[in-house]
Amino acid sequence: MSWSIIFSAMRRETLVDFFQDMANARGEFLVYDDGYRSWSYTYSDVARAAKAFAVRLEAAGIGKGDKVIIWSENRPEWVVAFWGCLLVGAVVVPIDYRASSNFLQRVRQIVQPRLILIGEEVSFSDGDASPPVWPLSEITASMEQWADRATIESISASLALPSRDDVIQIIFTSGATAEPKGVLITHRNILANIVPVENEILKYRWLGRPFFPLRFLNLLPLSHLFGQAMTMFIPPMLPGTVVFMRGYNPERIIKQIRMRRISVLVCVPKILEVLREYIVHVDPKAARMKPVRRHVLRRWWMYRKVHRLFGMKFWSFVVGAAPLDPALEAFWSGLGFLVIQGYGLTETAPIVTLNHPFNAQAGSVGKALPGVEVKIAPDGEILVRGENVTVGYYCADDETAQAFEDGWLHTGDIGAFDEEGRLYVRGRKKEMIVTPEGLNVFPEDVERVLERIAGVREAAVIGVTRGGQERVHAVLVLETGGAKNIPLVHPAEVVRLANQQLEEHQKIRGFSVWPGDALPRTEGTRKLKRRQIKQWVEQGSVPRSEPAAEDRLAALLAKYAGDRPLTSNVTLEELGLSSLERIELTMELEEQFQTSLDETVLSQARDLGELRALLAQAAREPAASPIQFPAWNRRWLACGVRRLGLALLILPLTRLFAWIRVEGREHLQALDGPAIFAANHQSHLDTPVIFAALPPRWRYRLAPAMSKEFFKAHFFPAQHGRWQWLTNSVNYYLACLFFNAFPLPQQEAGARQALSYMGELVSEGYCILIFPEGRRTEQGEISRFQGGVGMIASRLHLPVVPVRLEGLERVLHQSWKMARPGPVKVIFGRPLQLQGHDYSQLAWQVEQAVRQL
Repeated sequence: MSWSIIFSAMRRETLVDFFQDMANARGEFLVYDDGYRSWSYTYSDVARAAKAFAVRLEAAGIGKGDKVIIWSENRPEWVVAFWGCLLVGAVVVPIDYRASSNFLQRVRQIVQPRLILIGEEVSFSDGDASPPVWPLSEITASMEQWADRATIESISASLALPSRDDVIQIIFTSGATAEPKGVLITHRNILANIVPVENEILKYRWLGRPFFPLRFLNLLPLSHLFGQAMTMFIPPMLPGTVVFMRGYNPERIIKQIRMRRISVLVCVPKILEVLREYIVHVDPKAARMKPVRRHVLRRWWMYRKVHRLFGMKFWSFVVGAAPLDPALEAFWSGLGFLVIQGYGLTETAPIVTLNHPFNAQAGSVGKALPGVEVKIAPDGEILVRGENVTVGYYCADDETAQAFEDGWLHTGDIGAFDEEGRLYVRGRKKEMIVTPEGLNVFPEDVERVLERIAGVREAAVIGVTRGGQERVHAVLVLETGGAKNIPLVHPAEVVRLANQQLEEHQKIRGFSVWPGDALPRTEGTRKLKRRQIKQWVEQGSVPRSEPAAEDRLAALLAKYAGDRPLTSNVTLEELGLSSLERIELTMELEEQFQTSLDETVLSQARDLGELRALLAQAAREPAASPIQFPAWNRRWLACGVRRLGLALLILPLTRLFAWIRVEGREHLQALDGPAIFAANHQSHLDTPVIFAALPPRWRYRLAPAMSKEFFKAHFFPAQHGRWQWLTNSVNYYLACLFFNAFPLPQQEAGARQALSYMGELVSEGYCILIFPEGRRTEQGEISRFQGGVGMIASRLHLPVVPVRLEGLERVLHQSWKMARPGPVKVIFGRPLQLQGHDYSQLAWQVEQAVRQL
């Protein structure tokens, strides 16, 4: 019986039944791109790791009802930990990785957890030894340490079966001032959500069979229930593959979609706004699009440039966690993409209504799921009842009583139905502004008008009471330009233009300009923090929890400044950043400011002011990669030519001149998977000699790094003569073809892109050959190893095989034009595992290992 048939036939009593079906599934399940390389896990990998983690939890005395906090970014180990906790009956308490440590401590005091699991992107420091803290990144790495295969496969039989009403997780809502409220979620709640979706998928799955597996890029946090549904529950029904990535940079999102042949992007509406700005810049034709309904194929053809950018397999956005602007939905639909949105809350686990993919209605959040009842109260509030609705809040009886009335959950949202039963959400009840005339103003309606005005980056609309009357007040973030970052449009002009388009009761009566570069939003769902904005308007001060861009930039640079105080006129040159620090700083700037950069930005900026201006410019304009790395040399034809060329020409010639004696090959036998071969550098023959010395298993999966500066004429033809460019380019392409080589910058910008390219190579199973000295030696001596080898090994999580070369300077000295036959020795050492961020120290370890061979 195939696994897809199992999914359609099994009864769902608890999520353990779902897990058992998932464990029998085949194919790739999770892919994680950490910014350096990608990691892939099959369904069986995740199931085995979850069972092994359950064994480890049992060994630690953690069982049914015990609380386990997960504070981490999206990563496969998050999913493993969730299922492992569920198997032993522990209760998961997920926290968004961008939440503050103060919020974590507040939740910790409430639930009294037995364990805290942390990711790599959170900063956790606590001297208290209770409860223990485990890094999530160690889960899959240490799987075999905690259980052998027989124990792992038999664990499900030894566990007590859960009840449908057992609590499986407590999800806390964050508040700026109020105590966090923990929503209780049971097996019954989740199943009430996923079973109706599964039944609908089964009807149409045959249509998608030629396109399976469907690939999802999930940008919703796993701490959010909709993010969990679109990762752990819906994709296995199809089947599907889920991709996680770091950051929300639009250029990288689109690159991931194209490179990994993504079909569906799962995100919050704010991501669609960011992508729209990027697309309009790339294809100005999209900005002039008129909202005319055409056949989807015609729209696809009209905007084929945009579709080529995303890749031809991409077709849909699934949007959740926050309201979607109808104009934004119309923009993407007009380009020929399907936009699917729904409505839900954490308290409804989370889906209440969902648009049908084949019968979506613009502006609507769809119809209620089977088994879910929805009605509109006399005051317009949406009320929900059903098995998907939570039983209440953790240790908060008063809040639970206030949220329910006669079994109906008060959502706090205002909505209405159309004639066909589709739900339309107007806004939040508590955010609705009531004018002195008794008319209702929904902030989202006014914000949409404001954000369509040129020069307005963001807008928030709140009600401000003046003289006992509530009036519409706008808070604006304006686009700036010039050396002094002067706003491109006056806020009074923005309000005048907006009021021309608004109804009388909606007109804006006051405005403020937010001092930062972005309005404060909740982490993950990106909803406006209206209470905080309103507090700022009333008090006239910037909240400390939301630093302006200047403060965020200064705080980031302070990490690299050492003991030197940062002042407004400090120059970046005075900070003395190394090339490796520039790479890491560039990546952190991209994360903080959601833009795409290369190291040239840091070299162009003289001080903090210029760096801010360059960051603002980069946010408006897509960055071009300074290097086009070869991908053609890994295709089947190039690989075939390389095998023949090595076997018939290059290796015989190499052995003719270099009489090779190899030692230490036994150290390669235990090597499993990609690695870095780090060798001392003596001659141009170093690379072919190492190829000849390696066993075939590694020889044809090797990618040597070559100095980009050696091929300057190829990369910068304008600075060289035509003949020099031609010969240098021929040499470059021959090296790429016959050795699978790639350029590695040493003095010029591009090391960041090179590191990313090496991650791609490693993800495809290739090993990296690098010469950390960066130059050939005169008499065979070993020079100091540069820190780059430490960074590559640490960031890519690769073992390093030290390689000692002897005698090559006597076969082909760097000053010779012709080789002379002679003996050569190649010694392979034991693989080294390098960890940490002191890259110079890590490089020193590799250097010492090579010297001792």
